Amino acid sequence: MSGRRAGGLERWVPSLRTLREYRRDWLGRDVVAGLVLTALLVPVGMGYAQAAGLPPITGLYATIVPLVVYAVFGPSRVMVLGPDSSLAAVIAAVILPLGGDDPETAVALAGALAVLTGLVILVAGLARRGSTGPPWPSG
Repeated sequence: MSGRRAGGLERWVPSLRTLREYRRDWLGRDVVAGLVLTALLVPVGMGYAQAAGLPPITGLYATIVPLVVYAVFGPSRVMVLGPDSSLAAVIAAVILPLGGDDPETAVALAGALAVLTGLVILVAGLARRGSTGPPWPSG
């Protein structure tokens, strides 16, 4: 694989660069950090799902899946990504009036909300509308 092509792929999948530059002495601390993060985020994510009117198991998926996706596509090796209490309130405000008492409908609506949010973030990233600078040309 040529350097130019590898650089292009690493732009879209930053974890490839991390793997290429990974040092063996980081492994022990990374494993401990992953276990601690999992021990903290899994119950929190499940609790927030329940607070949003969803079955607690959906919080497990909402916690683990974004972490795995961010580990592959995220630009930072040290950033922590997970659910927070403000999201629970927003999800509840959107889902509960539409989902009623049916947990399956609530889960489907929350999933659709997550996918739409992800698409908006993806489009914003592709349009370079992130935190790297102002959304208008300078000068």
